[in-house]
Amino acid sequence: MFTSILWPVDGSSRSFAPLQKVIDLARLSHARVVILSVAEPRLFQSQDPRARHDGAVVEAEHAHAARRDIEQLHHAVRQAGLACDDVVTISPLPSAEIVRTAAQHDCDLIVMASRGNLGVIDTLLHPSCTLEVIASSKVPVLVFT
Repeated sequence: MFTSILWPVDGSSRSFAPLQKVIDLARLSHARVVILSVAEPRLFQSQDPRARHDGAVVEAEHAHAARRDIEQLHHAVRQAGLACDDVVTISPLPSAEIVRTAAQHDCDLIVMASRGNLGVIDTLLHPSCTLEVIASSKVPVLVFT
């Protein structure tokens, strides 16, 4: 069925919720699981050395938090007897990073949890990462709500 399943998480409990479903699907398919967390980059660029240093510190903290977020998931997947890879990246565009990682790791399925039904204004101000992935992915996307 599937050989490699990409599971992007964002640190929220909602993104962690499909854990058992991901394990069951991977076990059924004898697939490896690739867990991805996209850390938020610093929000500005500056010529000021102090600002650059502070921005680098913030970026490193975000990457550390992303690694910490996926450690427990990695452990659970490995405990289930499945192969598991972790990927932490820094990007202002999580949806593009998800699609890129799926291609880079030869994933043939992306499993995501949706933020749920947002209002019109929220959707206009904060486009859905899930919808962006569905629109640009070359592989199937399974969404849990």
